[in-house]
Amino acid sequence: MNTELTLVIMAAGLGSRFGGDKQLAALGPAGEPMLVLSMLSAIRSGFQRAVVVIRPELEAELAAILTQYLPANFEYHFCYQSLSDLPPAATLTDLRHRVKPWGTAHALWCARDWVTGPMAVINADDFYGDSAFVSLATGLTARPHEWMMVAYPIALTLSEHGGVNRGLCHVEQGLLHSVAEWLNIHTQDDGLIGEGPKGLAPLSPQSLVSMTCWGFSPSIFDVIKQELTVFIEQQGQLPKAECYLPAVVQAAIAQGQAVRVDVASEPWLGVTYPQDAVWVKQKLMELLSD
Repeated sequence: MNTELTLVIMAAGLGSRFGGDKQLAALGPAGEPMLVLSMLSAIRSGFQRAVVVIRPELEAELAAILTQYLPANFEYHFCYQSLSDLPPAATLTDLRHRVKPWGTAHALWCARDWVTGPMAVINADDFYGDSAFVSLATGLTARPHEWMMVAYPIALTLSEHGGVNRGLCHVEQGLLHSVAEWLNIHTQDDGLIGEGPKGLAPLSPQSLVSMTCWGFSPSIFDVIKQELTVFIEQQGQLPKAECYLPAVVQAAIAQGQAVRVDVASEPWLGVTYPQDAVWVKQKLMELLSD
């Protein structure tokens, strides 16, 4: 297996709640989009190349942005998240009704021809901090055949604009066992509270959450092929159903795949709604100013 480190950035989302293409939003201190900040962090951490999964109409503008901010010798490629790019068994279903992308598992599937070695996988519109990429580069270099995740203490991922939804990780002895969705996590006078699988419950600020910061070997594509085919068979006729990467990881864990967990030490930042942008720009200025 090729041991060159590749950063895969999922940048094909429609940004419907944000009201536009979040992956192009000028949020960094010099007007950079979030994916530029991540690519620069990855370069500093030892990644040799990047693959950016996009919609075709984003390519020209993104290419101009990357040319402006990235070192001239850094290798990157665009690939498209095409609705028709599915495992052969899944294409037997009539999917002509579909207009929305198939989700994050499908986005990574569309990058399979561009990645032959260990990879980190992130969202284009999130800020992860340098330490996350150092963890990914260190782990993937030392153990290129293994899977890993960088989790965040939930206190480092909260918003000043209200409650958040997060995937709460069950971790034992440094290995991921499961991710459960918690809703409307917010701060009260006596601490954090959220709605979990068993209803409202308190949460420790150090509870670990998944923020789409993964490390994989190419074996992930075999699992996506399997899970995406099942997903299309079961939910392909639903116009907005999406196959999410955590569900694929959960299926792999059930089949015996180990997923090591490192813990980030810097805040995660993301934008969901337009009003988040001002706050995130201010936080990035504080974090990244010399």
